[in-house]
Amino acid sequence: MIKLAEILNEKQLGKRLVIFDFDDTLATSEAFIYITKSDGTKLKLDPAEYATYEEEPGDKFDFKDFNSMLKNPQTIDRNMKMLKKAMANAQNKVTILTARSHGFPMKHFFKTQHNIDPYIIPVGDANPQKKAQYIENEIKKGYNKIFFIDDSQKNVDAVAKLQDKYPDIILKTVKA
Repeated sequence: MIKLAEILNEKQLGKRLVIFDFDDTLATSEAFIYITKSDGTKLKLDPAEYATYEEEPGDKFDFKDFNSMLKNPQTIDRNMKMLKKAMANAQNKVTILTARSHGFPMKHFFKTQHNIDPYIIPVGDANPQKKAQYIENEIKKGYNKIFFIDDSQKNVDAVAKLQDKYPDIILKTVKA
C-alpha cells in the first residue's frame, strides 16, 4: 500500500500532485444541500449525508449555502496537518479541489484561521467525474505521483479508476 510519505518523499523523482477536498475533509461548516423531490418533499442534507445520497429522477438540488462565507467552520486537524506538510515541500503541487462554485470563502478561511494560501479549484459541480476530469488533465500535464483525499466514496472511486487508464502513474486515493 502506498503511503502519503512515499509520494511526498523529496528524493523521489517525478511531478507530485497532492489534492484535498474541502468540505468534511479539511473542515466542516454549517452548510446544507437542499433537495426537492419530484413529489414536492423537501430534504436538508449535510455534506456527509449528501456524499452517500442516491439521486432519484426529478430531484432538484439547491447548493446555496456553498456560495457564501463559511458558517462556523471547524478544522479537521489530522487532515489540515497533512495539507500543511504537503505545502511545506515546494516540489509538491498542492490543490484544494472542491465541488463548491466559489473559492473565496475557503481562501478566507485558510488565510484567517491558518495563515496559509493554498491553490483552490472550485469545479462548481458535485458530479464525481468533474474531480476525476481535473486530475486526468493534470496527469496529461505530466503529474505522475498523485495523492487524493476526499470524504465522498463516489469521488474517491471516480479518481481511483484513473489508475486503470494510466497504469504508469502512482495514484493513492484515500477516503477521509
